[in-house]
Amino acid sequence: MQSFQPFDSFDPLEAKTEADAEVKLKSLKNQIKGILTSYAGWYDPFSETIQNSMDSVEKRATKEDNYIPKIWITINLQKNILMVTDNGTGLDEKQFKSFLTPFFSFKNNKNRGHKGVGATYLAYGFNYIQLCTKTANYSAVGKMVNAREWVDDDDNSLGRPQVTPDKEPLDPYFRTIVENNDTGVSICLEFDKNTFPKNLTWVGMKEASSWLKVLRLKTALGSIKPTEKLEVILDVFDKNGKLTRESITSPTYLWIHETTQKSKCICYETIQQKKQELLDRHKDYNELPKTFMNKSVIYGEWNFSSSDSHKELKLKLEEEEKELLEKHKPYVYCAYVWSVNHWNNFSRDLSYRIGNKVLSGGIQLASNNMPQGETIQIPLGQNISRQNNAFVLIHFENYTPDLGRKSYKKQLQELAQKIASRLVDVLFRYHKCLKPTGTGKSREDILIQKRIDDWKKEMEEHEQQNPLNIVNKNFFNPTQEISITSMPSREQDVIALFNQMIAGGVIRGIKIMATNERSDYDSLYRIVIDKNHLHIYDKNENPLGVQEENLENYESQKVLPFQSAPQVLEYKYSLNGLIEDIETGTKNSKDINLVVVWETGEEWRKNYQITTTLHEDYLEYRPYHGVTHRMSNLETRGDSMDIIVLQELIEYLNDPEYTQDKQLKKYEDYED
Repeated sequence: MQSFQPFDSFDPLEAKTEADAEVKLKSLKNQIKGILTSYAGWYDPFSETIQNSMDSVEKRATKEDNYIPKIWITINLQKNILMVTDNGTGLDEKQFKSFLTPFFSFKNNKNRGHKGVGATYLAYGFNYIQLCTKTANYSAVGKMVNAREWVDDDDNSLGRPQVTPDKEPLDPYFRTIVENNDTGVSICLEFDKNTFPKNLTWVGMKEASSWLKVLRLKTALGSIKPTEKLEVILDVFDKNGKLTRESITSPTYLWIHETTQKSKCICYETIQQKKQELLDRHKDYNELPKTFMNKSVIYGEWNFSSSDSHKELKLKLEEEEKELLEKHKPYVYCAYVWSVNHWNNFSRDLSYRIGNKVLSGGIQLASNNMPQGETIQIPLGQNISRQNNAFVLIHFENYTPDLGRKSYKKQLQELAQKIASRLVDVLFRYHKCLKPTGTGKSREDILIQKRIDDWKKEMEEHEQQNPLNIVNKNFFNPTQEISITSMPSREQDVIALFNQMIAGGVIRGIKIMATNERSDYDSLYRIVIDKNHLHIYDKNENPLGVQEENLENYESQKVLPFQSAPQVLEYKYSLNGLIEDIETGTKNSKDINLVVVWETGEEWRKNYQITTTLHEDYLEYRPYHGVTHRMSNLETRGDSMDIIVLQELIEYLNDPEYTQDKQLKKYEDYED
């Protein structure tokens, strides 16, 4: 192992301020905070580290003919760290000591990041970073710790973080570079409760194959024009330390037609060519062959290399917009999918966190040869239903967005929306080539829905004609005990316990309208909010309440007292019973608003995601008083129903701190 040059500890802020210049230091810290605030994307740490490596290997490739550029990415879910190593040019001593300096960059505007903020984000957005370099004349390993805590320390009680020498590189791939007397850089980031993201397991992906697809969507690995000969090796260690590995050469953006079987996709140009062929043969151009039908994706690409390139699409552009086309020469890729379920299926195949979107309809802006920022909406006017089915990537030449790689100037965004809107209309002409969505209801579904509607109407009339009230103020005061002496063992016990919870004021705002064992479902209820303060969450006094800002909407809209339309309530001892009813077709999850159970069982894990509200970090998901969980369907990714799990509700009331930790481990897959 080669010995590394020793160096004295240094402060990357010295280039910006003197140690005793308190005012300048405060100003500089505020600037750093501004940088960190602009990096709000979950994949920003991946983007910044990977793009630095891409720039480095591409720079070396311009100087060496036989050079094979390589990047190694290691995602360790067990240790919660990210390591990115490359065999690029490396950092010399001056670059090494200035790399982390705010707003300093030794890159030019041909590189992906040249505004000097990305490295600042890496240095001060985390509490641990290791930076290693190897060049022909210089090699060093340094680390900086607690920088994020220093930035967040408004009292300035913490000392300024220093880059100090470290013993050896953490990444074995970089150690190999050193042993082979090659050049390159390695960056290691550690995530914790004060960083964003906090925990790399949050997204749910455990396999390298899934991570590689997402990195091609979210980082510089998603190149519009691939780097020749670039080899990327991705290692992923799961929470148990199991390793999976993927490699790719000259990676590009993960185009939508690559997210499904090749036979299920068709190019717009192929359809156009067949259409022209039919016309030339004097046949009906609408009679496309069967091989052109039942597709999942229609896609195409367009290059606006000149100001006249928009004429093919009959785009009506202002002079300023034509000038933008001429200057930025956008490359555009557009895909139209058969159903929004395409995005759901893609996320499911990745084992991506349910309820969160990794890919969806919209416009993905790109520049500097990579996607940047989140998707923006496609304005489709009357055809708004197509927005979620269409995906458009637009890459602008000669442009770099502002901080956080997401702030494109308004004119470019509007131009992108105009182009996207037009292209969606172009592809939609051939939507008959896509497979049907099959969203129609069966006759039985319609009959069940009619019975439910009739039941609701009947009970509303009964409610109006036969109200039930007890106004004696001496009753229904809390006795601080419950009259049921043992835990429920069957569904009837659950019903009795739940109604005691309502009568005792433990659960507030749920009014039972009807119970009918002969109906398709068990009960009807209303959500009633009359006195706002009875429903506001308080950690000690009202732990089952709702966040105050959620209730403020009722006051601001002057709808208090609030009373919902009739809702459907289902009782079960275990959630397993309801899951079985849904799978056999006895019940339909779309009909059920609230389910009350004693325990959840395990069957829900197959097709559903449960989000707890019995934790302070997830209070925003509680729609009304007493709801303990929300369950989302794996296929639709929408909120299927609210849940009250009585066993866990009682545990929470008796020991909130212990229960909150337990909830995270059970439903959020969180490990201490």
